[in-house]
Amino acid sequence: MKAFLKRLPAHVLIGIAVVYFFNITDDPGSLNFWISAAFSVVYTIIMWEGNLVIIRKLRRRYPDHRQTGQRITAQVAICIAYTVIAVILTAIVLHVVTGNRNFSWEECLLALKPSLLVTLTVVSMNEAGYFFANWKNTILEAEQLKRENIQSQLETLKSQVNPHFLFNSLNTLITLIPENQEVAVEFVQKLSNVYRYILQNKDRELVTLAEEMKIAEAYLFLLKTRFGENLKVDIRIPANALNRYVAPLTIQMLLENAIKHNIVSTEKPLHIDLYVEKDEVLVVKNNLQRKNSVPDSTQTGLANISGRYKILCQKAVEVIVTATNFIVILPLLSVEKNGQRH
Repeated sequence: MKAFLKRLPAHVLIGIAVVYFFNITDDPGSLNFWISAAFSVVYTIIMWEGNLVIIRKLRRRYPDHRQTGQRITAQVAICIAYTVIAVILTAIVLHVVTGNRNFSWEECLLALKPSLLVTLTVVSMNEAGYFFANWKNTILEAEQLKRENIQSQLETLKSQVNPHFLFNSLNTLITLIPENQEVAVEFVQKLSNVYRYILQNKDRELVTLAEEMKIAEAYLFLLKTRFGENLKVDIRIPANALNRYVAPLTIQMLLENAIKHNIVSTEKPLHIDLYVEKDEVLVVKNNLQRKNSVPDSTQTGLANISGRYKILCQKAVEVIVTATNFIVILPLLSVEKNGQRH
C-alpha cells in the first residue's frame, strides 16, 4: 500500500499529461478536460498497477537471466492483452457508474493508444530495472566469490607456515640435544616464544615490522645458539620503519631459507644482512654458498611469501640471485584507516 501511495502522484501527473498531449479534449481549461483527466488517472492506475502485478508474477516464473527472452515475450503479450481488456471494461464501468457519459467505442480506441504507451513504458522501465539489478547482483556475487577465493588462498598459505616452521625447528632441536642439553632447554623456551607468536598472529594478515623483528631476533638467537660465530647477522633498520607492515613470519621464513640452502661453517661463514632501503622495502641478503644437497622441504618458503604478498597488496616480492649473493626484497606496507594497503 505504501509503495502504491508513493506512485500515486506520478499516476496523477501521467493521467493529466495523457489527456493534454493526446488532445482527448480541445479545451484544457474546461470542466470536460478535468473530467477526462480524472478518467485518465483511473485508466493510468489500472494500467500501471495491473501490469506491475503481471510483471512480478512473470519474474517469479522466469527468474533466470537465460529466460530473459521468454520473460519479455510473455510480458509484452500478456500486458497488451490485459491493457486492451482493461480499457474496454473500465470504459464500460465508468459509463455505468457516471451515467452521464455516452459510451463510445471510439472513445475506447482513443483511450487505448495512450494506455498501450503506458503499458510499454511500464514493461520497459521495469525490465530495464530488473536487468540492471540482476547485473549488479551478478557483479556483487562475482566480487564476493573472488574475495572468498582470495581469502581461501590466503588461509591456505597461512596454514602452511606452522608445519613448515615446526618441521625445521625440530630438526634444529634434534641436532642440539646431544651437543648441549642446557642450551637445548633454553632453545625450547625460545622456540615456545616463537611458536606462541605464530599462534597469536595466525589470523592476522599483517603485523608491524617492529613485531616481526622482535620474533625474528628470538629466532636468530636459536640459530646463533646452533651455529655460533659461523652465522653473522647485521641488522640495520631505522626506527621510523618499524611502524610499517609486513606479512607475519616472512623474515623468519627467509632466515630459515638461507640456513637451509647454504653452507654454514667455520671455513664458510654465512652472512645475513637485514636493512631498509629508500624507506620502502626491507632487504634480506645473504652470501651465496649453496649446499650440494638440500634436505626435503615442504616447498612453502619463497612461494608462500610471494603468494601472500600478491593476495594482500598485489605487490611483488623481488628475488635477485647473483654469483655471490641471494637477495629478497619485501615491500613495506602502510595501512590506511579504511583498510587499504599500499
